[in-house]
Amino acid sequence: MLRIVAGLFAAVAVAAPAAAAEGFAVDVSMAWTPPVEKTGQDSPVYMTITNRADEPDNLVRVRCPMDLADFTEKDATDHGEGGTAIREVKSIPIPAKGTASLAPDGYHLRLLHVRQILREGQTFTCSLVFQKAGTIPVEVKVAAAGAK
Repeated sequence: MLRIVAGLFAAVAVAAPAAAAEGFAVDVSMAWTPPVEKTGQDSPVYMTITNRADEPDNLVRVRCPMDLADFTEKDATDHGEGGTAIREVKSIPIPAKGTASLAPDGYHLRLLHVRQILREGQTFTCSLVFQKAGTIPVEVKVAAAGAK
């Protein structure tokens, strides 16, 4: 029995570097949110997510500071028969060797019930949790619409 367990550990030790070498490379850039002049409002968060891995990934959770907003959710904008609607989604797909732009007219994040005024030029850090790539800290800049 001891030989079987030792053999399994050896196999895992040999396989682990190969799995780590394949990795899931996700980059996040241009993360921003518009200024918020009044507490209690909601504010969208936009960014670009690039997946350099050979497999697709999913953004499954977002964690922003609790002193910033009550909640953070993942949303999608739908253009249906009754007009434009925003709905919460369980995850945001990130294509293999591709880019997902979180923008006003599609997927985006939303800070719900902002607890403090957000002024242009401020920054804060949120953690994005991906199904395969794991947790990535992202600096979000408060900027006017259209600013990069």
